[in-house]
Amino acid sequence: MKMIRFSKYVVLVIILTSVFGCDDAEMKAIDNGLYIQEAAPSNKFDQQMETQLIDEGEVVKTLTIRLVRAIEQDITVTLDIDQQLLDDYNQRNDANYQVLPEEFRSFEKEVTITAGDVSAPVVNLTIKPYTAPNGEAYAIPIRITSVEGPIEMKGNANHMLYLLTSPNKQKAVILQNSNTTQIRFKNEIPVDQWTIEYWLRVDNHNKWDLNGYVGLSNKWLRQYIYHDGSAPILFNQILPRYWADGVAQIAPTLQFHMDNPGFDMDSEEFWWPDIWYHIAYTYDGTQITLYKDGTKNVSKADTREHAFSSMTLAGGSFSYGGYSMQVEFAQIRLWKKCLTPTAIQDGMSRQISGNTDGLIGYWKCDEGSGKVLKDSSPNGNDITLDGTPKWSELYNFAHPND
Repeated sequence: MKMIRFSKYVVLVIILTSVFGCDDAEMKAIDNGLYIQEAAPSNKFDQQMETQLIDEGEVVKTLTIRLVRAIEQDITVTLDIDQQLLDDYNQRNDANYQVLPEEFRSFEKEVTITAGDVSAPVVNLTIKPYTAPNGEAYAIPIRITSVEGPIEMKGNANHMLYLLTSPNKQKAVILQNSNTTQIRFKNEIPVDQWTIEYWLRVDNHNKWDLNGYVGLSNKWLRQYIYHDGSAPILFNQILPRYWADGVAQIAPTLQFHMDNPGFDMDSEEFWWPDIWYHIAYTYDGTQITLYKDGTKNVSKADTREHAFSSMTLAGGSFSYGGYSMQVEFAQIRLWKKCLTPTAIQDGMSRQISGNTDGLIGYWKCDEGSGKVLKDSSPNGNDITLDGTPKWSELYNFAHPND
């Protein structure tokens, strides 16, 4: 009797196994997964974006398609360009990247993970140097589009988005107090939000000894370079101006000032001469924020109406004790929207298109000679400088201080 019952249980197990069972490869696939290794560094499956500088030579990036663990079956994977991935990024970040044209990129689109292996042969993505004559921004969005085999994707690591930067290389305009210039725009431009951004370098052109530059007792030295109240650039009532001392009285500060009603917002101290800085001020309708080299520095609440109708270069107190202040400018941009930190970082080291959405003033300052700074935005507010400006050497704005 017991033998009969035991036999029934054996038969039942055999039946269940035949109905619901699977081979060894399928069993392992239940807790297995496929992913792009470079999209999941240190097994963190949420890092599917990388910024890549493309300068003078080819760049090769690797993509490794792999499994969590090997199975006894071939897995064939197809990779391709994914326009939707890029569209989603542009929408989230208020960006305007385009897919890099095919002649400047190449990669193997089909790879196989051989049975018993955990990864396929490495895919080499080769990116060739390209030009962006109209300030185009390029990217390469790659996604796993199909998988042949009993395996599923692991997390979100089925794609990689490469944001490409081709560095802006240009000469810069050099201004002293003899070049102080104001321009009135052709039309007043009312805005609800705005961004002002530019590259600026304050030169120690008189070759002061900077030993002891920082400190309570050395304002006199700093003031010969960063003159109190000097405003390299200002728009209407918007006046970013330098002071040789900040609150701590140990180094220069950049103060954002407006009148009616009065508003002052001081940056952190420690601005050094002969160093390029990217400076961006944004206004979102409720607060003004300063970004220094793409990183938030300080912000302060404010609500008021704004309209842009004029711009001044080399304004304020641009001389002290018989010495002129000297600054270099590149890539002055005026926007009628509040750029996100990502948008500022994406665009700061490259040229952009003059037709970019929201751009209402764009002075590249890259002419290299003469006294006219062309406005590349649709508004065409070219600037004819007073006096005869100097022009710098060629800078690479991916690393302008090298």
